[in-house]
Amino acid sequence: MAKKPTQLALMSNTTLGLLAFVGILALVALIGQRHPFRFDLTENKRYSISEQSQEIVRGLDHDIQIKAFFQETDSKRGETRDLLETYRYYSKKIEYQFIDPDREPSLAKRYQIRVYGTLVLEGFGKTQTVSVADEENVTNAILKLTQKQEKIVFFLTGHGERDVGDFDKDGFSTAKEAIERENFKVKTLNLLVEPSVPENAALVVLADPKKPLLAKEIESLRQYLNRGGSVMVMLEPFADGGLRNVLTSYGFSLSSDIVVDTMSRVFGADYFMPVITEYGFHKITDGFKIACFFPTARSVFPTQESPGGVNLAELALTSAYSWSETEFSLGQPGTPEFDELKDRKGPITVAMVATIATQQTENNKTDKGKTEPGSLETPDPKGQARLVVFGDSDFVSNSYFDLQGNSDFFLNTINFLGQQENLITIERPDSKSAPLTLSKSQGRLLFWVGLILMPALVLASGLTVFRLRRKHR
Repeated sequence: MAKKPTQLALMSNTTLGLLAFVGILALVALIGQRHPFRFDLTENKRYSISEQSQEIVRGLDHDIQIKAFFQETDSKRGETRDLLETYRYYSKKIEYQFIDPDREPSLAKRYQIRVYGTLVLEGFGKTQTVSVADEENVTNAILKLTQKQEKIVFFLTGHGERDVGDFDKDGFSTAKEAIERENFKVKTLNLLVEPSVPENAALVVLADPKKPLLAKEIESLRQYLNRGGSVMVMLEPFADGGLRNVLTSYGFSLSSDIVVDTMSRVFGADYFMPVITEYGFHKITDGFKIACFFPTARSVFPTQESPGGVNLAELALTSAYSWSETEFSLGQPGTPEFDELKDRKGPITVAMVATIATQQTENNKTDKGKTEPGSLETPDPKGQARLVVFGDSDFVSNSYFDLQGNSDFFLNTINFLGQQENLITIERPDSKSAPLTLSKSQGRLLFWVGLILMPALVLASGLTVFRLRRKHR
């Protein structure tokens, strides 16, 4: 008769089995840590990044450090962590860390963080800031870091414009430093000396010209736009720099006026410093919710008839408590008053953008050197000129650049005009809802199976096992 195993033997076998089980779990965990593998079974691939993003991050040959400035209690912190962890899964060149701006204010100040949820990407000797933490913005920021082509922002000179080298309150030195942090190079351009706008110009900025441009200079700018260039114009009240006619030809209507805003008094500002709280629907202002202040601004409205091949969009509007004043100027004694017969009631548009279709002569040339007819606008950025007109230039000056959203609005515009706002567009699959609709009989079946039959089977199985064990004791 075989001997029953002793209690010591049983305990030894149990211990060995437990140790073996723990060892297998440890081995699996170690393999999983060093060689992770993920499956995303969600229909809309919620926990994956697109093939475009995967290809970009897999090709990285330099480290990229991502700093995520989130509060500890931010509900989006976990979602952003999942996204960044997904990027890290596809490339070990990516590292990230979360920083609470309230607990580390010096670090937040160093990176000029103004909004919670901002990402700062550092790599390749450059820095990129992302205000909305989603795949498209993060991937485009990585692409901008890897770009080797130099992009130059030219500031026009020769007409008393704002000086990017001036550190006084009216200068643009702070704006220059901010543009360079966006990986552009800043230079000056004098079209009285240069025959045309250089080919490597990402955009040209006309910042408050005090004297009118000559016809030759205006023609050079028009030719630059015809080549698919980008121009930013910033004008002050009652001065147009000789650009009124050319801007009208692109659909911009300029009036000799100044914007008065009584709402500014709430913020302790002057009547002539309108507060901008309304923004148009455009890439420049997408998701932009910060107020801006435009000291001494003028109106910029679209012409009654839009020119062919030009798409116009409003960017910034003043409050409903503002108006366009035509008979009151700076330095005049007294307080401006609204005249409903002469003045235009707010909101007043103070910034507009135009995308202009251009003739693609170089792309449409045949082998014989002739140009094929047709084809104005194409998806190629070279076939689309971009023109932004601001009714103010003071908001970019050293005195006001860091006031509320002024700098962000300006840099968003610079990136758009420099055709750097989106290098790729990522379309995520739509999340399809599939509601479960049960008939009356199916509902009854689900009730009996789920709430009655299954618990009864579990109870019966337990009783059966209990009786069998008592029988074999």
